[in-house]
Amino acid sequence: MSYKSGMDANDENPQSQFTAQFGCAVTFLTRLPETRGPNGTGGDRVGDADDPAHDLASAMWLFPLVGFGIGGAGALALGLLSWGGVPAPVAATLVIGLIIWLTGALHEDGLSDLADGFGGGSDRDHKLEIMRDSRLGAYGTVTLAVTIVAKIAALATIAAHDVGAAAGALIAASVWSRALIAPTMRWLEPARKDGLGANAGEPSEGESLKGLALALLLVLLVLITPVGWGVITVLVAGGLGALAVGLIALRQIGGYTGDVLGAAQAIAETAALVAASAIILGDIS
Repeated sequence: MSYKSGMDANDENPQSQFTAQFGCAVTFLTRLPETRGPNGTGGDRVGDADDPAHDLASAMWLFPLVGFGIGGAGALALGLLSWGGVPAPVAATLVIGLIIWLTGALHEDGLSDLADGFGGGSDRDHKLEIMRDSRLGAYGTVTLAVTIVAKIAALATIAAHDVGAAAGALIAASVWSRALIAPTMRWLEPARKDGLGANAGEPSEGESLKGLALALLLVLLVLITPVGWGVITVLVAGGLGALAVGLIALRQIGGYTGDVLGAAQAIAETAALVAASAIILGDIS
C-alpha cells in the first residue's frame, strides 16, 4: 500500500483534522472502509495512490483509540457469549477469531511473513523477497498457530474465573500493542525504499509520545481494577514483545517493514495477554 501526506486542507480546522486522522487510523487498522475523505470529498481505503489526503504517520497517535474499539468489540462479544452460557474456551476462540476478522488479519499476515522470511531466508535480500511472497510457509504457520493459541488460552483462562477481568485484559492488550507501532517506526529505519516503511512517513516524537500517553490512560482505565500494580508488568511484557521483534528485525534486515510492524503488534498483544493471565490467576489462587 502507498501512503501519502497531505492534510493541508484541514490545518486550520482541528476538529476536521482529528476526524481525518481518526478515519485514517480506523481504515488502516480494520476492515472498515473510509466513507468520507479528510477534505469531505469522500474516500476509499486508506493508502489509495490517487488520494493524497491521508497522512498515516500523523494519525498513529490515535492507534490506541482504535485499539480500544477493536478490543471493546471483542470484550462485548465475550460478555454476550459468557452470558449465553458458552464455555470460556469456546468463547475465547470465537472472540479472537472475531478480532482477527475485524482487523483483516493485518498483523497476523505480517507475523507469518516475517517468520517465513527470517526463518527461511539465507541473506537480507532473500529474507525480504520471501516476506513479500504471499504464500504461507512452515515457519509462518507454526508461529501463527502458537501465537493465536497463546492468546486464546490466556483469554479463556481469565474468563473462566472473571469475565470482566478478561474483557479488561483484552482491551488493554489491544490498546497497548497498537500504541507501540509508532515508537517502533521511530526507533528503526525502513528496511527497503518502497512499501509501508518508505511511504507512510515517520511519526514525530510528539505524536509518538501522545499515543503512548493516551494508551497508558486507556490501559489504566480498564486494567487497574483487576490487576492493580500488576498493570506495570503487563505494560512491560507488551513492550518487551515489541522490542524483541524490533531487535530481531534490526539484525536480520537492518530495519522495519510493514510486516515487522504487524509482527511487533501481534507479539506485544500476545505477551500482554499472557502476562495479564498470570497476574490475575496468581491473585485468585
